[in-house]
Amino acid sequence: MKKYKNLLLAGATFALCTGFFGGDDYNFKSSKSEGIGSFKVNLPYVKYEKYFGYVDTNVKPDGKYKNKDAYYLYLWVPAAIDELGVSMVSPAKDKPGKKDFVHSIFKKSMKKDKKAYFDTYLVLDKLDILDPKKIKNGGKVVKTLKTNDDSSELPKNPGGKKYNSILRHESKISSPTESLVRGVYRVSFTSFRGKVKGSYMATIGSNIPGIKVANSLEQLNTLVNE
Repeated sequence: MKKYKNLLLAGATFALCTGFFGGDDYNFKSSKSEGIGSFKVNLPYVKYEKYFGYVDTNVKPDGKYKNKDAYYLYLWVPAAIDELGVSMVSPAKDKPGKKDFVHSIFKKSMKKDKKAYFDTYLVLDKLDILDPKKIKNGGKVVKTLKTNDDSSELPKNPGGKKYNSILRHESKISSPTESLVRGVYRVSFTSFRGKVKGSYMATIGSNIPGIKVANSLEQLNTLVNE
C-alpha cells in the first residue's frame, strides 16, 4: 500500500510539475495549488490562448508607459472569472496553431528576422467596456490591475537573461474595480532595456473558454461580434 501511494504521488507530481495536463514550457501555472499531503504544486490554468505578434519599424506604438513606447493587446473576457494570467516570451519560439491569434505581419516578419527579440514588461488594465456591442465605441482604463517585468518562471532569452514576463491577477469581489467581470481588458507591453523590436508570444491563462485576443479594439469587435 505504501509503495502504491508513492507511485500515485510520483505520478501526480510529474503531471502537475511538467504540465502534463495539456500544457507546455510556456503555459505557466496559476496561483491555485493542489497536492497530496503536505506536498503542493501550482495547477495549470484550464484554458490557454496564445497571440503571436511582431514589432518592427512599420508598427507604430499605441501609447506611452512611463515615457516608453507601448503596444497594446485587447482581451474580451466573456464571463466573470477567478483569475487571469498573462505571460510574454520574446522571441516567439513556438509556431502558431490553427486556433491561435496571429498578427497580420507575424509570418512575413519572421521570415525577415526571426532572431530579433526584446526584454518584456507587462501591464494589465481593466477597461470600462462591459457590453460586447460597445467594443467598437472604445473605452477608458478603470484600473491598472497588475504589472510585471522579469520572471524566473519562464525560459531565458537568447542573451541568457530571465527577462520574460508573467503577471497574475486574482479577482477581488470586495473591490468592483479589481474584480474580474465580463468585459474588455488591455495588456500593454514595452521594454525598459532598449526598444521593442522582434517577435513575441503572449499567453493568456484562465479557467473559462471564449477569451478573444486582438491588437486593436476594431479587430476585437470583429472577433467577438461578427
